[in-house]
Amino acid sequence: MFNITQQISKKAVAYYRHSAEDKQENSVAIQRSHVERFALENSIVIIHEEIDEGISGLLANRPGFERLFDKWIKNFNAPHFDYVLVYDVSRWGRFQDQDQAGHYVYLCKKNGKEVVYVSRGFVDASNQLFSSLEISIQRYMAAEYSRQLSEKVFYGCVKVSQQGYSAGGMAIYGMARQLLDVNKKPIRILKAREHKQIANERVSFTPKNDDTTETVRKIFDLFVNGRLAIPEIASYLNQRRIFSSNNKQWDKSKIIKILTDETYIGTRIYNKTWGRLKQKSYRNPRSEWVIVPDAFEATIDHEVFKKAQEKIYWMFSSNWRKGINAIKKARKIIYNDIRKWLLNNGATEFEADEIVSGLPIIFSIKLEGKITSYWCFLISEKVRNFDNVLGISVFKDSKKTMNEFFMFSIKDFTFTNFLILPENSTLYHETKIETQNLEGAVGNLIKQFKKSKSWYKHKYIFIDELM
Repeated sequence: MFNITQQISKKAVAYYRHSAEDKQENSVAIQRSHVERFALENSIVIIHEEIDEGISGLLANRPGFERLFDKWIKNFNAPHFDYVLVYDVSRWGRFQDQDQAGHYVYLCKKNGKEVVYVSRGFVDASNQLFSSLEISIQRYMAAEYSRQLSEKVFYGCVKVSQQGYSAGGMAIYGMARQLLDVNKKPIRILKAREHKQIANERVSFTPKNDDTTETVRKIFDLFVNGRLAIPEIASYLNQRRIFSSNNKQWDKSKIIKILTDETYIGTRIYNKTWGRLKQKSYRNPRSEWVIVPDAFEATIDHEVFKKAQEKIYWMFSSNWRKGINAIKKARKIIYNDIRKWLLNNGATEFEADEIVSGLPIIFSIKLEGKITSYWCFLISEKVRNFDNVLGISVFKDSKKTMNEFFMFSIKDFTFTNFLILPENSTLYHETKIETQNLEGAVGNLIKQFKKSKSWYKHKYIFIDELM
């Protein structure tokens, strides 16, 4: 009888992963073919497989990957095996932190299992340094592939958003996703989770024109025109069994979210947050947002929306406290400067004080809006006795208290005592005065002040000499 020593085969568990963005040559079937060939050539018996199909390798919380560790590598009751066979480094994961990839390899080694990437074979024990360096480079390349792919997708979304179209995501409450054809003509409203079928079609937004759209308009009307407080609006809707999204009741945060979302005025905004590559998301500064005004039909009138933003801003005590202090500081500075100017030009202290206190000068905090900066100037009925009024823009969070000056006509206030002045408006450019012209503007106001005091014939004679 022949005395032949039977070779004892090693055992292994195979792990396969394929995600939607991976090329066909990385499919599970192809990976399995390579792994099984390697196992056969090296007398290795594969006793189990774990698979993650359509799962990104950016994170470790993949069902198959977690089972591999929980039920096989860390489980002392699992059948004995020696290797974890993986097609290549990228199938193990495209971890953005290379140490994370190494961490899971170390856990295998700690539990007596060796991770083998079959595309490169067993590690050369005689040249550990080179092998470690090669694997580190491959891990970096695997992570870099995901980064580059993410960048391409991101810039594609930016380009689509810059054209005013949707780059993905759901429609907000009261609005719907509108499918557009290749000529950007409306086709139909898309259903929830329905996507376009043709690459050069586009998706935009449009008012849903149902009960939800009317609810949005009602919220703005109650807040701006009805002057209801936000909790009162929530109670109003809940009492009438008018529900928010997902048939939930309204609360303060949901009402504020509706009132501050500029999608309702037809503005397309993209890149408000960064959250790519499965990393922790954070809010981007507004300078990095993609903002396209009037990209689609508005649900809410622009003026109504602006009034709502102004009212919401002053709801928060921290804002109005800062605003009041900044305006007090600005008023003190400008009044002192005018008073000194009057005294230097022959006015008595009594006259200077009376003139300064009677001049039509109004102040407004400069508000950084979501589309443009704007101001809200208020006048009293007493100021309506003048033809013009000097408006001063005030920063609430700046060492430079005053930054812009405007000469308004009383007619600009029409029948109301307030004026909302957007920075991108025609009135802004028509009324703005340069700092070097401020002295002449103040002189014009002083003339109007004297005219309003014409009942005292000989009062403020020095003004005629001044002018």
